[in-house]
Amino acid sequence: MSKRIFHLVQAMNTVTVISFVIFCLHVCSHHGLAESESAALTIVQQEDENGVTVEEEKGEDQPDKVVSNDDPFHPTHEWQAVKEGQAIPAGLHVRMNLETGSREAKLMDGENEFKYWQDGDRQGMMNMDKKQFSLEELKRALKDFKTTELDDTDLQREAEVKKKFKTYEELKKDFNDINMDIKTDGEIIEDMIGKLRDKDLERDNLLTTLTDLEYYLHQIDNAVLFKDMGGIPYILKIMNMTQDEDLQMEAAMVLGAATSSNPKVQIGALEEGALQLLIRLVSIHSSTGLRRKVMFCISTLCRHFPFAQKRFLELGGLSAIGKVFEESGTEKLRIKVVAFLNDLLVEKKVTEENLNSDKSSDLEKLKQYNSVPLLESMKEQGWCEKIPTLLQVSDHDSREHVLNAMKTLVNSCRNNFIQTSITLHSLRTEYIELALEEDDGDYFSNMVTLIDSLIQDIKRKEEL
Repeated sequence: MSKRIFHLVQAMNTVTVISFVIFCLHVCSHHGLAESESAALTIVQQEDENGVTVEEEKGEDQPDKVVSNDDPFHPTHEWQAVKEGQAIPAGLHVRMNLETGSREAKLMDGENEFKYWQDGDRQGMMNMDKKQFSLEELKRALKDFKTTELDDTDLQREAEVKKKFKTYEELKKDFNDINMDIKTDGEIIEDMIGKLRDKDLERDNLLTTLTDLEYYLHQIDNAVLFKDMGGIPYILKIMNMTQDEDLQMEAAMVLGAATSSNPKVQIGALEEGALQLLIRLVSIHSSTGLRRKVMFCISTLCRHFPFAQKRFLELGGLSAIGKVFEESGTEKLRIKVVAFLNDLLVEKKVTEENLNSDKSSDLEKLKQYNSVPLLESMKEQGWCEKIPTLLQVSDHDSREHVLNAMKTLVNSCRNNFIQTSITLHSLRTEYIELALEEDDGDYFSNMVTLIDSLIQDIKRKEEL
């Protein structure tokens, strides 16, 4: 009996060992298959019809299988089960759980939350710690966002914003109003000429109009528009008819601004008789301030305009401006007169020096200047004696104008300038001392050079 029991126990042990061996072989076979499958796993990214990126998992011996993007795998540093057909990012640590028979995956030890991925030419970094959302989740969140109503705090903030800023319609209205007020320079000048025509315009408004007009007419195109619109006669009328000196002076500034370096307006003003009026005012008006403004107009009208210069002589302009040397208290006006005459003489000299005989325009220009006997008229009317008298002025700039004029006239006025030798040497000594004290610039040194040059020219003529 005991021997039979012993054989029974031995048989049961043998069966148990055999069963255990069979079980181990079965487990090992599945484990080997899992390793081969995990080694062959690849991640293929595709886009569905909605433009959402999905991932497809393929094995070497498996048919292609489309993977849903509704339940993406989010790897962490803890082992997680991988569902059937679920795609996993490349580079994870994958194993087979012997107890459950399912695959598990996690991040490699020491890696951070970012994983590198590559699919053909496409590549990038994937944030493993950040939760990803499926297409359905995004749609639900967007739907909830659209249907969410503003609470009291949001409504209050919206009201504050509306108070602080204008609406789009209000801004459009403001811009339209601004555009309605914008005018071109031509329209502004036309409005100003309309005011000049208004006989009932108040004196202060007229003065303001003239001041604004002077500003606009410094631009050549605006000055031409002013002439073409017939504005010059109204300016001459103000200068001629009114007894208001301020209005006359401002009108003179308008005319001077319009004719400055503007041949079309120079011609227009000359045709309107501006030169006659200006010569009359400079010769008979009692106001030295107004006469200086008038001299400015005469200068801008005649500069680089030989025909106007000739007309100036014919109208007795040289004699008229010469009378200011007979009046006391007109030193500044005399300096302006001398500077004006010197500019005209220099113009002709520069034209002669730069003459290109091959250009018909240069020959015609020189012919026009030769028709203006300015130098001869000045000698006849005693300007060789008048100009040196201004060397006694104390203002340095005024002296410079006088010295430059004498330098220009030295060939024609040598006999008269010889008598100024003592004065010139005295001025030379004065400017040498000032040059020694000069810290910034070389103005006084240049004055010494100018005087030396003039003295040498006078001596050279004496020798001849």
